Amino acid sequence: MKTIVILDGQTSAGLAFIRSLGRAGYRIIVGVNSQSFAPSLSSRYCHGSFRYPNPMENTNAFIDHIKGEAERLQCDLIVPITGATIWPLILFSGEFTSFTKLAVPVKGAVDVVDDKYATLSLAGEIGIKTPDTILVKNINNLNVLSDFDYPVVIKDRFSIRWENNKGIPGTVRYAYSKEELMNIVGSRLGYVGDLLVQKFTGGVGIGFSCFTIDGNVYLPFQWKRLRETDPRGSGSSARLSIDLDHEIVEKSKELILRTGYQGISMVEFKQDKKTKEYCLMEINGRPWGSIQLPIHCGIDNPLHFINWIFYNRKPPMEIPYKKRINCRWLTADLVHLENLWNGKPTGWPYDYPNFLINFLKVCIPWYPGLRYDDFSLYDPVPGVVGLKDWIKRHV
Repeated sequence: MKTIVILDGQTSAGLAFIRSLGRAGYRIIVGVNSQSFAPSLSSRYCHGSFRYPNPMENTNAFIDHIKGEAERLQCDLIVPITGATIWPLILFSGEFTSFTKLAVPVKGAVDVVDDKYATLSLAGEIGIKTPDTILVKNINNLNVLSDFDYPVVIKDRFSIRWENNKGIPGTVRYAYSKEELMNIVGSRLGYVGDLLVQKFTGGVGIGFSCFTIDGNVYLPFQWKRLRETDPRGSGSSARLSIDLDHEIVEKSKELILRTGYQGISMVEFKQDKKTKEYCLMEINGRPWGSIQLPIHCGIDNPLHFINWIFYNRKPPMEIPYKKRINCRWLTADLVHLENLWNGKPTGWPYDYPNFLINFLKVCIPWYPGLRYDDFSLYDPVPGVVGLKDWIKRHV
């Protein structure tokens, strides 16, 4: 029996990997950030666990700890889930080659995928619509913003920047006036070298995922967001599997292949409610938070990923997956309701979901086609533990 260490056990994607690979018969050891709460540690498929130093605070300490655990456990593979663990393992991959495998992508491809500005530039070259975006390196760059309506979006160019043995997490902020924009940008440039200022893009969130190997695209899958944790824009708390849209498939394929990325990834779009036009938001070159949805629909990305790494076994080109499957993350849905209860943010000019309507939707515990990220009949404890923790913190 092969032993697999899965890092970032505190995440929903980490739990999906633990359950998928545990069901497949692998011995699963779960690594968790020492500062995080992790319901996945109570999973029936968790055969052991350890906590590691926060790589964002001390990258070298994190690497030393993972090396020590990998040698102690004699594991066959280490699977990082988030950028906080993927990047350090990429940078120090040479220190692991003598005793274990790392499920990490090639650095050159990740350089493009993780750079939001490079991704948008590449998309523009191949004719994919993107939000109007300005790369800001100093306050004077904001002088060209006269055509932007407020609020505008201010986000870091990278989800995480690595400097001086630490990671600087990226942020997303909204500015409702020029004065607020100048203050946010001026303050943030004191920590990072550049920022992206974007015109706000509304619409329905559309996700596309696939598996790319040697210039070929496998396992295409598509969904739309039903509810977002932050209604202004964030990861989804509920989403629905839908039919593949030829335009989304072709645009996503070309974009991912141009980056040179190999492995599982997802591409995020926004679709305008009136024109139905698609606008690219970003690429996630790593396991994404809603990866449990395609698993429920018949596409087990974690297992196909591991079979490729261990046995060089390629997945089917396409699987006829289940449509109209609604997958939700209950505690994220509760945060969604909490945001709605607090009301539409002052100055927010766009549509904002109705609290009562969404409250009624969230209160329905089951109907045909409804599935969960966190709750599972064959592995119920993580969902219960996560809900108890939410109640404890809020009540």
